[in-house]
Amino acid sequence: MRRLLLITGDLATGKTTFSNALSARCGAAVLQKDSIKEILGDEIGFRDRAENKRLSLATVALMTHVFSALTVVGAPLILEANFRENELVKIHAAAEKGGYRVLTLVLRGEIGVLYERYCRRMTKENRHPVHLSAPLHLRDEFERYVLAARAEAVPGERIEIDATDFSYQTDEALLGRIDAFMKNDTEETVR
Repeated sequence: MRRLLLITGDLATGKTTFSNALSARCGAAVLQKDSIKEILGDEIGFRDRAENKRLSLATVALMTHVFSALTVVGAPLILEANFRENELVKIHAAAEKGGYRVLTLVLRGEIGVLYERYCRRMTKENRHPVHLSAPLHLRDEFERYVLAARAEAVPGERIEIDATDFSYQTDEALLGRIDAFMKNDTEETVR
């Protein structure tokens, strides 16, 4: 069966870095929300938070469309974003139609650590302007956002990962489970 790996979860958990590493490890193409959103932001622009949110929605819709189009090829693929439940449902429907088995990696972490990491990323890194309009600079706002996202269901087969630190990215047991899934091994990947 064909394979689709979804990487989602809390802000500032290392999703993009991990998806790049897994892409190289598994020989699978990766589509990342942030990269696509940056292109759309440069080409289309945005004036305020509402327009930025529409760019986010359009980005995930585009990712889902591209995945649907690629199902005819049958190649393994990785999609990375902080997906919402309704977006995951659409992706799962496209995967089922295309004959793909889906595994979702859900990255979570201690909110205080993630908040500090998020603030550092927003102020000390050269972040693209499309990522700077979210009103999450206050801890209460950040926590509300994260908890609301966590309350949404994640359908299907999944692995919950503690991303409070980045040791999960080199955890051989976790990487072995992902390898087994991506290489179509018959052993169960989710325990």
